[in-house]
Amino acid sequence: MDLRLLCENIANSRFTASADDPIVWKGNTLDNKNFHYGNKDERLGIDFLVTKLPFVGLQVMDTRLVTIAAGACNEQHRHAHESVFVLLSGQGEIIINKHVITLEERSVAYVPRWVVHQTRNTSTESPLLLLAITDFGLTSSVLGDYDIKTRLKAGGDDAYIVDPNT
Repeated sequence: MDLRLLCENIANSRFTASADDPIVWKGNTLDNKNFHYGNKDERLGIDFLVTKLPFVGLQVMDTRLVTIAAGACNEQHRHAHESVFVLLSGQGEIIINKHVITLEERSVAYVPRWVVHQTRNTSTESPLLLLAITDFGLTSSVLGDYDIKTRLKAGGDDAYIVDPNT
């Protein structure tokens, strides 16, 4: 969606999803068409999946379910969108600009634009499940598909190599 159309929809009070589009997600299983991104690198301790929640009508917000395997983390990275994380289950920590914050169930953490961050699952037994709410829809309508360049898997210049021992 381009920014002009987004602004027109907002100004005209237009709801863009159909009445049949899902507006509630109750933790049911997601199918593969909602898979967004994942990476696994045993050497770096990276093992996670990101799945988009099936809210078709979202234009500005982007909701994702981040699953991090027991004892693993996601890549240390940064991006143009803001993020709010809600820990749904598991235990872990999030590193935001070198500050380590312990997460407990129902903890909420905020990551500003362009701030380096990473989430680690501190449990060796169960996965960590995070709800990520971002303004990716708005940001990408202005900047295009910038996110693909900031991930380790894509070899982006903005991706950061993580030493799990530090």
